[in-house]
Amino acid sequence: MGVAEERREKLSRMRLYVITGDHGGEAETVRTIEAALEGGANVIQLRKKTMAKGEQYAIALALRRLTHIHGALFIVNDHPDIAIAADADGVHLGQDDLPPDVVRQLPGFDGRLIGRSTHSLGQAQVAVHEGADYIAVGPVYPTPTKEGRTAVGTALVSRVAGVIDRPFVAVGGIDHDNASAVVEAGAHALAVVRAVYDAVDPAEAARRLHELIVTRLEAARR
Repeated sequence: MGVAEERREKLSRMRLYVITGDHGGEAETVRTIEAALEGGANVIQLRKKTMAKGEQYAIALALRRLTHIHGALFIVNDHPDIAIAADADGVHLGQDDLPPDVVRQLPGFDGRLIGRSTHSLGQAQVAVHEGADYIAVGPVYPTPTKEGRTAVGTALVSRVAGVIDRPFVAVGGIDHDNASAVVEAGAHALAVVRAVYDAVDPAEAARRLHELIVTRLEAARR
């Protein structure tokens, strides 16, 4: 299996997608993410909206090593250049970033994954048309990491699950208390920031969430 195929195969099995919070330098971020991986996170996204790119690159190299060890995917938010330089598995793009088909053509990007944030069924369909490998749907619930953006609720999760033919992850305000409702709405994977990155015990928080997702999916298949 080639690297690109291996990445897509891992993507098809993603369940818990952990995104870094803005706070914390390299030591804190690496320590927290290592715990999340030990707890069962399948995908890690480096997202530091206010951090200088040089600092992000240093963290990206450390997270790339960690995710390799744990067999998890490593995604960089917003910056295809950092993703290429750190040999990440892919990049995650917002609606205001470059289109997926443009990023795909960048030198050195071939074989990597592209994720796209979507906030409506129309955006989800466009992202698929433009060649995104996976999409994020949300924010499902209100969240301070997406201030000013209206929550879309679980109804959009169900609609996307019914029509989109590739992996998607539900994101936004998801925690252990409401995760079951999101999985029952049709999500096979959940993305979280605060529920794991800000947890007192990130490994235990990740373990509990991962277990909940897997258990709910198994129950839904019966």
